[in-house]
Amino acid sequence: MLPRILLLALSLTSLLPAAPLGAAAGKAAKKEAAAEASKPKAPAKPIEPAAVVPMVSPINAIWHVWKDNQGRTVEAMFCGLAGEFITLQTKDGKTFHFNGNVLCPEDIDFAKTCAVKMRESGFSGGSVAKAAADIDRIVEAVLAAKDQKPNAPATDEQFLRRVYIDAVGRVPTASEASAFLDDRSADKRSKLIDKLVYSPGYSLQMFDWMADLLRVKDTFNKGVPAFTFEDWLKTRIATNAPWDSLVREMLTADGRLCDNGASGFLLFDAEMPLDGVSNLMTTFLGTNMACAQCHDHPLAEWKQRDFYQMAAFFGATDGKDEGMQQKIKKAVGKGEAIPKGAVKSITNVNAFRLEDTNKQKLTFPKDYKYQDAKPNAPVSPILISWEKADLKLPIYKIDVTQPTHLRDNFAQWMTSTQNPRFATNIANRLWKKAFGLAVQEPVNDIDDPKSSSSPELLAHLTQVMKSARFDLREFQRVIYNSKTYQAAASASPDLSQGLYLFNGPIIRRLTAEQAWDSLIVNAVGANADNILLRRGNDIKKMALPAGPVTAAALMEVYEGMKTSGMSKGGAAKKSSGGSTAGLANGYEGEKPTTKFNLLLARASELPQPSSETHFLRVFGQGDRLLADSATNDGSVPQVLQLMNGNVGRLVSDLKSHSVVAAYAEKSREAQISSLYLSYLSRRPNAREMAAAGKGLTDGLSLADLAWALANTREFLFIQ
Repeated sequence: MLPRILLLALSLTSLLPAAPLGAAAGKAAKKEAAAEASKPKAPAKPIEPAAVVPMVSPINAIWHVWKDNQGRTVEAMFCGLAGEFITLQTKDGKTFHFNGNVLCPEDIDFAKTCAVKMRESGFSGGSVAKAAADIDRIVEAVLAAKDQKPNAPATDEQFLRRVYIDAVGRVPTASEASAFLDDRSADKRSKLIDKLVYSPGYSLQMFDWMADLLRVKDTFNKGVPAFTFEDWLKTRIATNAPWDSLVREMLTADGRLCDNGASGFLLFDAEMPLDGVSNLMTTFLGTNMACAQCHDHPLAEWKQRDFYQMAAFFGATDGKDEGMQQKIKKAVGKGEAIPKGAVKSITNVNAFRLEDTNKQKLTFPKDYKYQDAKPNAPVSPILISWEKADLKLPIYKIDVTQPTHLRDNFAQWMTSTQNPRFATNIANRLWKKAFGLAVQEPVNDIDDPKSSSSPELLAHLTQVMKSARFDLREFQRVIYNSKTYQAAASASPDLSQGLYLFNGPIIRRLTAEQAWDSLIVNAVGANADNILLRRGNDIKKMALPAGPVTAAALMEVYEGMKTSGMSKGGAAKKSSGGSTAGLANGYEGEKPTTKFNLLLARASELPQPSSETHFLRVFGQGDRLLADSATNDGSVPQVLQLMNGNVGRLVSDLKSHSVVAAYAEKSREAQISSLYLSYLSRRPNAREMAAAGKGLTDGLSLADLAWALANTREFLFIQ
């Protein structure tokens, strides 16, 4: 006989709204579509191009001497304020992200004034509304040409849950949900959007999204720690760095990984630089040249020669000091008491560095078989073009005669607004983030935008991205304010039957990170957004001074490692217990707790990626060996994790935030509603209230109800 709690979960699941298209409905729709397709069509009217969106105004740096409540001062530039957390950057490039309540009252007020000025430098409300309206006009015109209509508007409950998950990566708490649902103002949706994209959770979910795109891993190349790269990326996101600036910094970074976190992106492929070039082309330009690395592309215009000419822009860049191991080994000698693990760690973080030489060393492969070049011949750097007209653009006129400047010139070309694909690629990717499907699929191959589901829409999104000066937050504000985004969701379309024209977003399962973060916020509350992991400082302590490697320098570094608890190499030890907690030696803001062997912090603040048995990996977090490696595929282990694993125990814990909040309500109906708001972002209907009430009368607890709701289909899907 099934346990009562499982029967309750099944009962609640049976009451959930069905997907918009069931099997029978889907067949009927296909027949109707086929009948419509056989009718003669009137010529479609050309879609009027969208008006140019007024460009975001650049904001000048705001420098200030900041004072804390103990009288200590520092001169720094204001970078951002999200909730209570402020980000500052000093003139030597160091960035600090901390709870602003440690500042004196005058500087707290000054930070708030700076934040207002920063918001005013973005799109005006009118510009957002106009750009969003153009999205709707273009989408509706494309739908009308195919005799289709937009979906009906999403309910407040559907919009609330969707925008929280998309903008901050988690479901709202019961109090956050009820505050929005009880708001009767006409502009409450736009106000909520602005609140969310300027909240701490925005940066955390953007890191999750970028980590999958940029292949962020704690270690690469057989154990080289990349914490400085993670810290750098988190800081740049927290400061809302424009996408073009962020990418340019990664592609032009110089120096060691232990000194310059931005170098981590290219150093990931330091020992396979050609693979790195192939990856950055798909990541930043949506151009899949992987096949051309070995031979002429069989399905595209790219030749092997094209690939090598692009790779030559990195042919003067050296990513690893091959002799560092011998230098350190010689300096250590036989008598020094430095453990092998520490020696290896010091070697790794000092050996991996980006350095441009005076010679472009790349040659065509020895088995090169085409007539346009000879095997082993030197390669001349030449930029690819998608159309002949591209070559007339000013950005193609670059100097390739100075090897030390090749990367800089390449990065300038790639991130320019004149580049035919850079803005289009990131706009297309962010559309997929919000809708579950890109305007042009697959996102790593957009060589021909005319083949997209709506070339007009893709062109408009590209223009919005350029007008936003690659401010990803401003771009997403536009998307979230569109009626198209705020429409009811569609079932996942069968793309073999034709392109999806965006009647609304598609129903999609929560990503691994979104599911985890939603469970974490129910366990510990919205304070989870203030738990921040920073581990790069330990790696910086292993940096050797410039010049010859000496025994004295090595011993000084080792003594510093011992002081930090890294005497055997790796991250510092923590007394909080748990192997996962031991990896996290640098939490800022609030401190995470450990329960049921789970570190209760958001996915962005856990090891990257998590272990293979962790909830995140079981639910599809990518291994980060390739870009876009995450999946949303279902599996039996996922069910077991939620039903009877440690995560299931966490959900049904009597001390969890959502359960405690529910018990604080005075009536049984209010208690049930509180849990529905916590997990499903809506209040129960009459049948659900009756079913839940009966379960509680029969002996189940509110913690059991929380477990039942977490195991429903509705919790794991975005409608």
